[in-house]
Amino acid sequence: MARLEKTVAWLLIGSLVLAGQASFCPASDEPVRPRTIAMITWRGETDAERGFLAGLDRKTRAIAIQVHHAGQSVARLDEIIEQIQASPVDLIYVFGTTATRIVLSRVKTTPVVFNVVSLPVATGIIASWSHSGNNAVGVSNQVPVRQQLKAFMKTCEFNRLGIIFNPGEQNSLVLKRQVEHLSREFGFSLHAFPISEGTDIPVRLAGLAETVDAVYIPADSLIKSLGRKIVSVLNAQKIPSMAAVESMVPDDGILLGLVPSYHALGLTAAEKANHILAGAAPDSIASATLDHFQFWINMKTAQRIGVQIPLSTLIMADRIVR
Repeated sequence: MARLEKTVAWLLIGSLVLAGQASFCPASDEPVRPRTIAMITWRGETDAERGFLAGLDRKTRAIAIQVHHAGQSVARLDEIIEQIQASPVDLIYVFGTTATRIVLSRVKTTPVVFNVVSLPVATGIIASWSHSGNNAVGVSNQVPVRQQLKAFMKTCEFNRLGIIFNPGEQNSLVLKRQVEHLSREFGFSLHAFPISEGTDIPVRLAGLAETVDAVYIPADSLIKSLGRKIVSVLNAQKIPSMAAVESMVPDDGILLGLVPSYHALGLTAAEKANHILAGAAPDSIASATLDHFQFWINMKTAQRIGVQIPLSTLIMADRIVR
């Protein structure tokens, strides 16, 4: 009798276990398809992409990443778009103004999350910050030019400001016009130096110190890729400089930067992607900028070009390169 009771008990336990397993079994035997993101970089992987990958919600859903490096080549970007269209994905991540404009000119239905686009409304990428009016949403690396120039003028006195920019990039042209407008308010003359390729640097920037007292460099992928060559010319002529690209201060030797954190931009872009993968339409999600910027100072450059950084400026710095 005892043996019978033990047998029945084990049968009951086995039934409960099987019932519990059945209750957790999916309704279909088909494997869950991971959501696929095509990640298009323009000038290689940056902290923006690393932040984006870190911010994706992988606990809720499986995510597969396809990485495509355009290498600042429009022809290569066209090939990438053809590959994506031949094998559709759930979402496209794209870096920068130029690449985003090209992608959106050809991709009309797949959701697109853009990142590091300074002026998405002014350049026609989205209709407004609250509603894109298309299949895109994203994050801007815009830092108000007024704030950048004020920080620059507190550190270095200048009456003649040079701006080094890419004439083939619409975002650079818009920022150049903003600086032109502010030059009248702040009382300095503006001198423009367009750079379209590396060979322009020795030609355009020769004898720069005779023309300007300081140089401002807006955010642009081409100018960033030429950063070390440009900054070596500036520093050799002992010209103070400010850039709107985070990495140009520690990597290229720019003196100052009032910049967004690329990693934070990536995390914010990932929030947009998570909403889309959860079912939201891009047009229903507001595009964003960061509300905090980092003030960088390169003390190595300051010593090299003979600039004394005021103590009040050093106190404000978020990052100091020594």
